[in-house]
Amino acid sequence: MFKVIIHNFMRSIPEDNLAFPTLLTFNNGYSGSGFLLSGNDKIYLITAKHVLFDQGMNIWGQQITLLVPTKDINDDSKYTISINLQIISPAYHSTADVASIELGKTVANPDGNGSYLIFNEGIVVVRPGNTPMVWVGSKSGVKLLRDVLVSNDVFLYGYPTSLGIKDMPQFDYSKPLLRKGIIASVNQTQGTIIIDCPVYYGNSGGPVIEVDGSSHKVIGVVVQLIPFVEQWVNTKNKLVNEEWANSGYSVVVSMDKVFELVGIQADKLNDISSPLVAV
Repeated sequence: MFKVIIHNFMRSIPEDNLAFPTLLTFNNGYSGSGFLLSGNDKIYLITAKHVLFDQGMNIWGQQITLLVPTKDINDDSKYTISINLQIISPAYHSTADVASIELGKTVANPDGNGSYLIFNEGIVVVRPGNTPMVWVGSKSGVKLLRDVLVSNDVFLYGYPTSLGIKDMPQFDYSKPLLRKGIIASVNQTQGTIIIDCPVYYGNSGGPVIEVDGSSHKVIGVVVQLIPFVEQWVNTKNKLVNEEWANSGYSVVVSMDKVFELVGIQADKLNDISSPLVAV
């Protein structure tokens, strides 16, 4: 008699969550992370303000290429989307480090089965993926700051393109890397969350997901690392040497600020199911 063993393997997060992070690359090579958000019958690209603008609030380049994973994580095809920044004007929050680009409007399928996306002028699908894109639903996929729980697990998604050796790549730079940590603190006054995940160049703008039991919700946007700063003082010559290191803690701007930016009212939300893209 043979004993049959059945393995029920389960991922720690919903599989479509792996398709949330998008890679933004400017025509000058500058890059960052982001994600797509639905709300107000529109789809927005959400990222950190400093990913799109320099300190003088000038846009880093004239064109962005988006790499958007597909819903099927076993499918290596991606949506390649071109954004012409001479036609499209990004929006940014006046005080928080978050920015957005309205990609297009959603329209319900005539058969009542889901919706599809009509892109705005200046946005072109250069290459479609083999399966639908995935975006974060403003109602079912987001948690606001008042509900974020210190000590809960979090997952950080993004494209830390500064890591590794480009001539001897150890990972695929077109695929996101994940990190896991916890929520270390919440700053209600500034509308930010501190997590114990280290971030690096390229991570900025990526989404952070909080795990609360079986619930997985986007709580905000990665914007900066918290440095450990050490000073060495030469008393004789009155010289000060300052060294900065990555403390392993990072700052996340809450989704409250994102909602303020794009004009989403949390009490008046309708979620939109993931559509096939209208090309």
